[in-house]
Parts: sequence; structure tokens; C-alpha cells
Amino acid sequence: MHTEPVQSEGVTRKPKVLQVITHLALGGAEEVAISLAESLHQDVDFTFFVVQGGPRSEIGRDFYLRLQACNIPVYTGTMVPMKLGGAMVAGLRLNRLIWRVRPDIIHLHTEIPETTYACATLFGLPGPMKLVRTIHNTSLWPAWARIGAWAERRLGGARVGSVSKGGLDGLMRFQDAYRIPRTPEQQSQVIYAGVSRDEPRGPGPATLNGDGVPVRVLFAGRFEYQKGVDLIPEIVEQAAHLTTRPVELHIAGSGTFERGLRDWVATQRTSWKITIGPPIPNLAAYLNNGNQDLILMPSRFEGLSLVAVESLMAGVPIIATKIAGLQEVFHGEYALLAEAGDMKGLAALLALAINDLEGATAEALAQRPTMFDRFSQRGMGTNYLQLYQRALVDAPT
Repeated sequence: MHTEPVQSEGVTRKPKVLQVITHLALGGAEEVAISLAESLHQDVDFTFFVVQGGPRSEIGRDFYLRLQACNIPVYTGTMVPMKLGGAMVAGLRLNRLIWRVRPDIIHLHTEIPETTYACATLFGLPGPMKLVRTIHNTSLWPAWARIGAWAERRLGGARVGSVSKGGLDGLMRFQDAYRIPRTPEQQSQVIYAGVSRDEPRGPGPATLNGDGVPVRVLFAGRFEYQKGVDLIPEIVEQAAHLTTRPVELHIAGSGTFERGLRDWVATQRTSWKITIGPPIPNLAAYLNNGNQDLILMPSRFEGLSLVAVESLMAGVPIIATKIAGLQEVFHGEYALLAEAGDMKGLAALLALAINDLEGATAEALAQRPTMFDRFSQRGMGTNYLQLYQRALVDAPT
């Protein structure tokens, strides 16, 4: 499918879409935005605005190089923290970029870009804007409720794609809580994040380990409250008492809880070998190459979770939580889910999966066939092309 070309001063051209993301760093929203640009750059003239500056990690540099490979220009906002004036500084820079680029559509990913756009409107824009929002989480504006309500009122009329039904439900709950008119049903839809480019590929699940070979467990994600990373020490210490096989746990990521996690790793006294390191670039390829046996994901809330999708595509079992959004990843019954915050339940499931790795792998393999169609980049690209087309014919917001 192709978008209809845009007529501008008698010249036919590709539609111009300005995607606004938080940072070039670890994050599902950033992966979705960049994958979308890779899928559609032949049909859409993309520009990127990165609110919180340029790449500061290996993952960020990889994101930047992927955009460069598609000849997509990247502009940056500010390193000033949002609540210390950064939102206004970035908003002014975004405003100037909008005047310069004159996009047909502005596509906003998550709350920081939405707040930045709301600030940009304070400086005057070159006419009404056509907006697309992607909702990436089920709990909106968790630390920014009042600012979020102000920003929401400046996003009226936007078309919405959500990575899960749970995300749409979260948006409606927030709008209801602050008496903001709901996004009309005909202007919103679920568009699952695209991970796979093709049919199943790569070596698939790793060869199962013998009893004397360590079971390799991975946590990969941001070290933040949302991800339940603060629960890992208690989960692991409980699970270690229940396991009969040697275990190697690696914790990969960065964020607020990093210092506490590093202190715990250095002093913990379980029988497991536990290490901690930076985020893993190209996690999907890493998992497909058979580098891990199990994934631990004790999240409190998720929009969808690309890590869960990538794990199941690789045939790697994931011990996770029964939360909105994340549950939409699984098809039919899946036995390795506990309630959010239930450290005892998560520890028991983790130990069960370690002691019976064959059974846990069978759970993952049962999910694998459905993943590639439901979470394909091709499908995501087609849906966003259609969403852009509808936005182009909308009355401007």
C-alpha cells in the first residue's frame, strides 16, 4: 500500500511526517518509531526530533545509524531536565523545526514528546497541525498528571494508534479522570508494534542444557519502577532456594535503580552467578542466536513489551506478569505468568522454569507460530500508512 501523494504549490511529493521521540536510548517507543521509519521511508518523507538530545549509548548510536542509513534527518532538543525548564526549551526548538520543515503530520510518541509539542504550541505554529499519537503504555502520565492534563487538552483531534488495547483503555481512563473529551472511537485503533521483518528465521530456540550446565536467565530493560526491577533481589533470593540446577543471571539495562542493583549484585549470597551490565543492542538477534534460556520480566505495567515479543519469537520462555498490554502478547494459555508485584509467585515460576527448562521451552514454542504475523513490521507499516492517509484528509486540529 502507498500513501496518496501530497499536492503542494502544484508539485506532487511524498507526505512529510515529523516523528517526535524522547531520546535515542533504550525504549520500546523509540524502537517502534525507528522501525516504522525504516518500513515506510520510501513512501513517507520523515524527519525526527529527539527531545532529550542525541545518542549517549551504544543503543542510541545504533538507532542514529539506522536513521542515517535511511537518509532521515535528526534534530535534537535539550539536555536540560524536563521539569527544570527543559520542556519549554525543547518546545521552542520543536516549534522552530515545525516552521522550518512544515510537516503534513506530526507523530508523537509518549508523554514527553506530547508535553514538548504542547509547549511548542505556546510559541505559535504555521497553522493548524494534523497530529498522530502512538500510545505506548497503559498507565499515562504517571508522574506528570497535572502537566499531562494540560498537554492532553492541546492534543484534541489527534488520530491515535496504540500498541495495545490496554493502552487505549489507559488513555480513556486518563481523559475521563480529568474530564477531557475522549478521543473518538473512529479516530483510534490498536496497531501492534512490529518486530519481525520476515517469516521465522535464525536458529530458533537454543539447545537445552544438561543438568550440570548453568541455566542462563536474563532481565533486559530499563531500571525503573515500571519494570519491577526493584523486585528482582527478593525474587531471585526466593527462587535460589527452590532451584536444583546452576544458574547464571545477567541484568542488562540502565536507569534509576542501577546503583542499588549493583550494590546488591556485589553483596548477594545466593548460589547463583549474577552479573550486571549495560543494555544489549539488537536484543532480538542476541536471543535468536541462543544466548539465553529464560527471560525474567516482573513489570508493574507495560504498553505491550517488545522484549516479550522478541523472546517468544526466539523460542525463549519468559516469566512475566498478568498485566494489561503485556497479556495481549500471549495467545491462548501461558503458564508462566504471576500477578504484578507478587514476588513469591514470580520466584516460584522462575524456579519452576529453571528446574524444568524443557517444559518452559515448550510453553514458549507453543506461542511462537502466532508471533510473526501479529507483530510484523510489514503489518505495522501498512496500518500506519492507512492512519497517515486518514489524518491527511482530516480537518486539521
